[in-house]
Amino acid sequence: MKYCLDANFFITTWRYYSPEIVEGEGYGNWLTKLVIDKEIFIPTEVYEEIEVGGDDLYYWLKNIKNEIVVPMDDKTQEIVVQIMNNKPEARSFADSNKKDNADIFVVASAKRNNSTVVTNDTKLRNLCKSCDVKCLKDCEFLKERKLKMSISK
Repeated sequence: MKYCLDANFFITTWRYYSPEIVEGEGYGNWLTKLVIDKEIFIPTEVYEEIEVGGDDLYYWLKNIKNEIVVPMDDKTQEIVVQIMNNKPEARSFADSNKKDNADIFVVASAKRNNSTVVTNDTKLRNLCKSCDVKCLKDCEFLKERKLKMSISK
């Protein structure tokens, strides 16, 4: 199964599992393996949302940009237009003036790639549901992908 990850997934989980907190193989390495195995991806718009932060999450992502980012293609653009035509409430998701304008592209990319969206964002989860796109919360994804962590003193 493939997963299309929303920016809030990275921002939230990176805070909890950052390199300063998780030793050993580390959370970033675990995610990188999922990228290499082509299990997770993001649309360009999610990358751009994270890029604004300019933090260690962005620099980690920048190193794997070519492997994780799935650029917009004609089919995905068609899906974006279909969503906006069929779901008028979705038009606000495509507003380039909004901070979180990647949401409609997350849904379209997931639909295009027959993937599951991973997000805790309620509005995005509702859009997924209305577009018949499977969606998981962060914790559900981490359980499904069997993330294991150990704690030491």
